[in-house]
Amino acid sequence: MKQEVTVRLFNREYRLLTDESKEYTAELAAALNHRMEDLMKGKSTLSAADGAALIALEACDDLYKTRTTLENIRSQIKVYFDDATNAKARAEAAEKENAELKAKLEQLQKELKLRNGFKQEENISAKDMIAKDISDALDGQTSMFGYKKNNNG
Repeated sequence: MKQEVTVRLFNREYRLLTDESKEYTAELAAALNHRMEDLMKGKSTLSAADGAALIALEACDDLYKTRTTLENIRSQIKVYFDDATNAKARAEAAEKENAELKAKLEQLQKELKLRNGFKQEENISAKDMIAKDISDALDGQTSMFGYKKNNNG
């Protein structure tokens, strides 16, 4: 809400309508008056209007530099944000790959346990297991072609 505030600038009173508090506006006026006093010291030929123009130019310079700095900061923040977003995507991809590799490792461990279980149960190698199966088949009553085996071989 706008309020009316009276301030004294360069020995003249000004009535202002502002959204800012009276205290803040008075603080700005005091800072401007202090800056004008510093500028006018030792320069008796400088008019109040000239002093105000120089201070306004200085304020515009500060504003321009501040805006440029702000834009540089915003650009840098955007770079940091983009880097963080990319890092997050890479981390999520790495987590997914890690989960897939863990699942594959678990499957391989199960297969190894199963294979080791077969080997331990029989206490023989796969080659020995196949040889035993062949021998058992040959010792049976019939051959795999259905012919009766004779005992002579």
